[in-house]
Amino acid sequence: MLPDDDAHRRHGYRSWPIVCSGPHRDSLAWRPQHRPAPRPVRFPEEASWSVPSTAPQSPTGPADARGRLGADPGRRGRGLTLAAALAQRGVQVDVVEAVGSDAVLGVGLNQPSNVLAALDEIGVRQACIDAGFPFEELLLWSPASEQVAAIPPPAGLYGTPSNNAISRPLYNGILREAAERAGARIRTGATVWELTEDDAGVEVELATWTGKRTAPRRDGGADRRRYDLVVGFDGVRSRIREHLFGDRYVPVPTGFAVWRVVMPRPADVTHIVMALSGDVKAVLTPTSRTEMYIALVSPEPGNPRYERADFARLVRERMTSFSGLIGQLRDGITDEQYVSYAPLESLMVREPWFRGRVAIAGDAAHTSPPHLAQGAAMAVEDAVVLAASLDEHTSLPDALDAWYLRRRDRAAFVADMSLALLRQETGSELTPADLELLQMGIPGAQARLAAQSY
Repeated sequence: MLPDDDAHRRHGYRSWPIVCSGPHRDSLAWRPQHRPAPRPVRFPEEASWSVPSTAPQSPTGPADARGRLGADPGRRGRGLTLAAALAQRGVQVDVVEAVGSDAVLGVGLNQPSNVLAALDEIGVRQACIDAGFPFEELLLWSPASEQVAAIPPPAGLYGTPSNNAISRPLYNGILREAAERAGARIRTGATVWELTEDDAGVEVELATWTGKRTAPRRDGGADRRRYDLVVGFDGVRSRIREHLFGDRYVPVPTGFAVWRVVMPRPADVTHIVMALSGDVKAVLTPTSRTEMYIALVSPEPGNPRYERADFARLVRERMTSFSGLIGQLRDGITDEQYVSYAPLESLMVREPWFRGRVAIAGDAAHTSPPHLAQGAAMAVEDAVVLAASLDEHTSLPDALDAWYLRRRDRAAFVADMSLALLRQETGSELTPADLELLQMGIPGAQARLAAQSY
């Protein structure tokens, strides 16, 4: 049942503001006097590719239920999931996306069955399947493109298909349509200029922002609004996380990066295919009947930056040890193709993801290498569980506390297991905790996630 205005008044939810774009304490007692002193979040003089996004909420009277959602440039729509989930419950949501004309939505991603179930809660599961490429097994190939094993999907709570790969732009469009259809208001080309808290709410000032190569432009304080709650899905370099925790949590480079390139799909690529050659891993992912993408994980010590004009050449060079179909795909990568490059980093906030009326979720709270294909899934789960928790509890502190306690161990498991798998595949030094996790392997990790409710 969707909450009505009386329910919102009874719970004290005047407005649900949302911020977006990316253990553990047994319990959390929320006390305003224990919060750190409020401090503003402001942009530096120059914006970079890592400029975050945020989602605040609107100023309204007690009978209103309003929110605002913001997203990081190029983020994957996690905040749109929360916007749709809340708007469908009768909450008015404003979405602020810090994107400009040069923003890139990304290449593609896999949707395991648990995220498909979460997306079903906002009514977009079938749309994703229709737009994507559903499949069951994961295949392991040799460097010569010969199949050596197949990993069957685990039995679990979430049904079939076990996987669905989809283009990121199509996925973002599906989420955007769901959020707008539910009544969310979406503003692009904007981001948070300043964010300040007090016991009664959060005041947010926005700035115009047209792309990662330009600095945000303050609007003279004209767009300053108050909210009851701000949620930041603003990526691994989250400014909202910095507001909450200072510099206690910063992304740690793994020494590896992932390259992605979209290509025509050969008839032989009907499942996700993983092939390891030395310390380089190639993953082939079909996203439609006609398209696929290659993701290449390679060692990049020192976290280097490269010129975009060199990306295609660098990918081909890193794939020289592959032959067969993978080699043919490598040779088909041209300098004119779009190639993305992203250093792989890890981060896990191992304490409550909120203070007072400001929270973080998705990559802002937990990010990891893509070795379980669950990073985006964890962010979507964060969103639908948060919406449900706000529904189920009569106070904001209780709702946020219950949400964090429900999410922390599952998100930490994915982050820790993914990092352990990266270290194992690349011959890096393993910690005792890594060795314990690796005893279950990928099939065991998938079975655990499939058997647990998010």
